[in-house]
Amino acid sequence: MERHWIRRALMVAAIALAGPPPIARAAEPGFDLARYKGKVVYLDFWASWCGPCKFSFPFMTRLQSAYRDKGLVVVAVNVDHERARADLFLRQQNNTLLVVFDPKGEIATHFKVKDMPTSVLIDRTGRGRYVHEGFLQSKTPLYEQHIKELLNEP
Repeated sequence: MERHWIRRALMVAAIALAGPPPIARAAEPGFDLARYKGKVVYLDFWASWCGPCKFSFPFMTRLQSAYRDKGLVVVAVNVDHERARADLFLRQQNNTLLVVFDPKGEIATHFKVKDMPTSVLIDRTGRGRYVHEGFLQSKTPLYEQHIKELLNEP
């Protein structure tokens, strides 16, 4: 059961990898993310109305730049019901991250997301390893430590 929800979420997240940021397609059923096995995935759930999300985007952008070549994939999953609000937020953030739109909250439900933002770190084998609920600047060293740990695993 655990592998099913991770696989489904990763399948939907892969849509972001297929399209140009900041605008991505809505979740498409049946898209297989198996080709990204071996990567560490930082799956971040966010919304345009989320105050802390404004601070998490620069952090995630820095992570993407610093660790992309080491095997990190950052995917920002938007849960806004109205795409226009998400697009405006992304333009204001000068977004370069991969984005998946989840207006029905299907991916968020699979990950039992309660707070915005919430980040799920998925290891190279596809297993969810860490969940960061909320975003605090003071905790970014811990978030980065978790990422480094997963990137350093075989």
